[in-house]
Amino acid sequence: QVILLDIAIKLNGIIMNKKLVICLYITSVIFSLEIFWDLGVGITNFKTQSLTQDIQASTFHRLEGTKKYYNRDYHTALFHFEQLQAPERFSVLYEYIDCYFLLGQYNKALDVLEAFGNHELSDNVLYLKSKIYLQLNLYNESLNCLLYIKKHFLDSEYSDILLFEIEKINLLRHE
Repeated sequence: QVILLDIAIKLNGIIMNKKLVICLYITSVIFSLEIFWDLGVGITNFKTQSLTQDIQASTFHRLEGTKKYYNRDYHTALFHFEQLQAPERFSVLYEYIDCYFLLGQYNKALDVLEAFGNHELSDNVLYLKSKIYLQLNLYNESLNCLLYIKKHFLDSEYSDILLFEIEKINLLRHE
């Protein structure tokens, strides 16, 4: 019995080795005709299309401006944002306005915002607009922005602090 078992194991090993060798041979024959592998890079006789596209200047300025904004380099961010045309600038409007706000250039921020009605602005831009008005002691305008957010953005992330901000402005108005 032991001898028969030993012979069966050796035959099984030989058969498995033959199957493995045949699979390797077939695989190498199929793939070696057109592809040569060197360090994981495939080289074929077929031309491939390049998927790279030229980066447009507007995309460059939008991305660079955003990167500079988040790195707190507001002057450079403004340079890049000002290179954009109005439609592309709208996608980074909050960052653009916030640069002016953080640099204390409130009137320039309002000049940019004059081109838009409240219905075109998001709740975060309107909240920033309210903060700009507050810095300029324009309490009624600031209050109007907050009330607009409260009325038109019911699920705004600013909902919790709107009541506090409205009360604060009412107190400042009555001083």
